[in-house]
Amino acid sequence: MISLISALILTVLILYLSYIFTRSLGKGIGMKRGGTCMQMLDRLPLGQDKSVAIVRAGSHYYLIGIASSQITLLSELSEEDIPKEALETAPFPGAEGYESFKKILKKYTDRNRDDV
Repeated sequence: MISLISALILTVLILYLSYIFTRSLGKGIGMKRGGTCMQMLDRLPLGQDKSVAIVRAGSHYYLIGIASSQITLLSELSEEDIPKEALETAPFPGAEGYESFKKILKKYTDRNRDDV
């Protein structure tokens, strides 16, 4: 009987310690989307290991392409190009900003198409 109770206490202790460890580890790995000088405002996945993102670095905004092997600067954006909602809600918690991101991406792809 004593061995059964000690095994139960040991199991509960191990589960509790693993819970505490996982919580503390998760805080460091969590979805951190920005620092003091740089911040990812929005991101649109285009395929496996490919995406397009809007990044703020200081007071500058950039449209970048992200692939598994490289990051490419696509365009520099002005603050007027960024919707006010994206600036207020950054970093974004989910997919709410994707529609406005699509509008910005379309604007720049249409502009580049007209230049050619």
